[in-house]
Amino acid sequence: MTLHVIMACHNRRELTLRAVTSIIAAADAAGMAVDFTVFDDGSTDGTEGALRSLKVPILILRGDGSAYWARSMAAAESSVLARDDLGTGPNEWIVWLNDDVTVDISAILQFSYFFKSSVTSAPMKTVVVGAMRDPQTGGITYGGLTKTGWHPLRFTQVSPGVAPIRIDTFNGNLVFVPVPVARALGGIDGDFSHALADIDYGMRCRRLQVPVVLLSATLGTCSRNHPDPEDGLARKWQRFIGAKGGGNFSSLRRIIHKDAPRLWPLYVAATYLLWWIRNVTGTACARRKVHEQA
Repeated sequence: MTLHVIMACHNRRELTLRAVTSIIAAADAAGMAVDFTVFDDGSTDGTEGALRSLKVPILILRGDGSAYWARSMAAAESSVLARDDLGTGPNEWIVWLNDDVTVDISAILQFSYFFKSSVTSAPMKTVVVGAMRDPQTGGITYGGLTKTGWHPLRFTQVSPGVAPIRIDTFNGNLVFVPVPVARALGGIDGDFSHALADIDYGMRCRRLQVPVVLLSATLGTCSRNHPDPEDGLARKWQRFIGAKGGGNFSSLRRIIHKDAPRLWPLYVAATYLLWWIRNVTGTACARRKVHEQA
């Protein structure tokens, strides 16, 4: 079994090196071959040189800092799929890896155990997701998601169970995609500004009836990105609708239009309205609590 790891990075040299070396160790422990295609989106902190110093097969693609996650990952995946030496057999996997993930030494072994499970009769046609936990609390931070509610993007996080679980979509921190599935799906959509490309990928799997499975154990650590509690509403809003925000208009329209081509304006408007309701209510509650404690 060969793992073709794709990554996007930007000025997080130490984190990126830790992610790469951790999955190398996990692959070695499982006896699997691994190579890397990394899209370095304009790093100026020596990330490229540090990666090249590692004794592993690695291809580094360069950006100018404007690609962000979606376009970077799409370019890395496209580069892998275009390789002349890429096999077409059942043992070739593309592995998504975020540069802030530390992979457990047993992660690839846990992935290989999946093939002994009875969750799906077609493991080589299944996208496999590994959940992440907080390095301090052990709580689940990223992983599988299931559809809830009326909004196309209303999902609930799924905790790993005693056996692999079928899910609707996922966060793209650590994901295993069989090469034939990646080809069939047409790759990661690089036209998203940054966020939502992973959610979109899972939703496309569901439409094409490609099984997506969350493994029964967490496979690594990754801290959740928490907003600055001192930020005011205006700054939170600008971050939400900015290039990297989940409320970026072009990305939001893109993903919702695929699911609801006629009603997308309604759902986008509802997204923004709900954001303001949650944040205004949350701010008011926080101020009231501070006042009561004073």
